[in-house]
Amino acid sequence: MALEQSESSSCPQGQLFSPWSDPADPELLFPLPPYEKLLAHLGWPDHQAWLAHWQSRGGSALKRTFWHPATRRDWIWGLGLPLLTLVEHCLEARSFSLLGISGLPGSGKTSLGKWLEAAACELDLPLSVVSLDDFYWPASELDKAMRGNPWAVPRALPGSHDLALISKSLDDWLLDGTFYAPQFDKSKRAGRGDRQGWRRTKPRVLVLEGWFLGCQPSRDSCFTNSPDDQLRPPLTQAEIDYRPFVKEALEAYLPLWKRLDQLWQLRPLDFNSTCLWKAEQEASMQLEAGVSLASKELDGFVRMILAAIPHSCFQAIAADVVADLTPSRQLKRIGLRSLAI
Repeated sequence: MALEQSESSSCPQGQLFSPWSDPADPELLFPLPPYEKLLAHLGWPDHQAWLAHWQSRGGSALKRTFWHPATRRDWIWGLGLPLLTLVEHCLEARSFSLLGISGLPGSGKTSLGKWLEAAACELDLPLSVVSLDDFYWPASELDKAMRGNPWAVPRALPGSHDLALISKSLDDWLLDGTFYAPQFDKSKRAGRGDRQGWRRTKPRVLVLEGWFLGCQPSRDSCFTNSPDDQLRPPLTQAEIDYRPFVKEALEAYLPLWKRLDQLWQLRPLDFNSTCLWKAEQEASMQLEAGVSLASKELDGFVRMILAAIPHSCFQAIAADVVADLTPSRQLKRIGLRSLAI
């Protein structure tokens, strides 16, 4: 299992990074063997050459201001630069590529995406990052789609996105290279959110990020009463009754998942980490926009994340690359999923 491998296969700190960092760097703790296999899979079997390649492009200082000030270097070396390596590989291999980043709310995928865009622009790589959340329905349709859910959340559940618009935007992009996407402002309507304008880009690599990206509905019996639902308090009858609606809505996303050329997953070692992460996310929105969810609404969001989709569905995401995160978002392991299961 990935957790066991992470705990037991720690390599000497700094082994890979010693050319330009403290050999005892406390921020670089993920095991190197699966990481090196990932780099080889990305076309760099010579890991020192890979390091030199990125050091010449700025290394950990590349667009450093786009990371949160407290961002650890394990995210930069372990996630950011390998993802840019994948982008370079895609640009060499095909005309257009659609990549996915899946991670629970607050896991850091949005911040990662913002840095990817900034770094790609600096390096003149034609890349854009779009959130699945930007394709939420406009306010009136969104309210209708979310009506009656037992958590009283205004968005985020499967069914809250305009999948036909996503499909059209992707088709148009593949046809003429231009990608149009609505912009969703979560601070509007007292934190309930609404669309706010459109964005036009011309990427050759498009990155789509979302919290249940790649999730597939499990067997009916597991989806309604999964053995991994060790929630406190347990699922209510209303939550159990609503899960079939979530499962049916989730099935409509499967054609979109099939369009992904590659999917990377930010996977929490403790699923309950999202409780802390979502609270931090709302606190950041309050600081930046002066608006956030009220305490009761935040509790509903967190409960929805924990209860709407069985945890086993997230563990079973068929990601190409998996990054295991601790509750403090420390990168515990990064590598190919095929080597972690």
